[in-house]
Amino acid sequence: MSFSLLWKLGMVALVVGTIFFLSYIFPNVRTPKWRRKIISAKYLRDRQHFDLADQVLEGAMKEFPEATDVYHVYYQYYSTPEDMKKIYDIFVRGYEKTHDAGLGVVMAKMLVEEGDLAKAAELLESTDAQEYMLTHNMPVKAQLYYRQGNLEQAEKEYLDFYKKLYPDAQNEKEIFSDFQPEELIFLALIRWELKKDWRSIVSCLPVKSIMEEDDWLSLYQKLKEDQPKLTVKSGVYGPAENLLEFRKSEIEKKIAFLHEVMKAFM
Repeated sequence: MSFSLLWKLGMVALVVGTIFFLSYIFPNVRTPKWRRKIISAKYLRDRQHFDLADQVLEGAMKEFPEATDVYHVYYQYYSTPEDMKKIYDIFVRGYEKTHDAGLGVVMAKMLVEEGDLAKAAELLESTDAQEYMLTHNMPVKAQLYYRQGNLEQAEKEYLDFYKKLYPDAQNEKEIFSDFQPEELIFLALIRWELKKDWRSIVSCLPVKSIMEEDDWLSLYQKLKEDQPKLTVKSGVYGPAENLLEFRKSEIEKKIAFLHEVMKAFM
């Protein structure tokens, strides 16, 4: 390799490094180191380096085990949903260090999927946990009731949750019209299983939209694409096969429901 080419490559690397420093590091030199780690992880995520972003945050949690914001950012963006034991164990360690109600809610959400409903319910009891769920749009208690098979209570809890968030809304259309299909399918699916009127809740969002992908058809297509790719390396603490079967069952129910939506509205 010629000297001129090496010099050019070196200059490119210097420019890229300088841009990164001026854009991400210099403006934040006085911020706590754990927060700078969050900024670095965001930089990596924006450039599609998801595994590296995870590693940065995992390192930050080991170095700063009481910095709860790092855990919550990690939960939003972790890129290995098939390795749930690793993720759950991270939150267990954080919860043991901080007793943060938000970390408990995250753990409860994972336990609901795993099927450990009694332990999940304990983590959701406190006032702080209920406040966290409201402020972070996490209707985990409704999901708990659904996992128990108590569909009526799941529907009621879900509606009560969002009526608290939108107390001025006059009807369900006003509450749910800004939702994404991934969020609203929970309530629509419950009503479908209860043989109630699910069409009214589906009609809060477009079935097919030219202008955007936040429609029921796009979700239907995405789930059908995701279905054959489902894989689980580990459950929270049970056999991986149990979690895989649960996820398969859930995606199959959603696809079957959305097939009915397509027939009814298209």
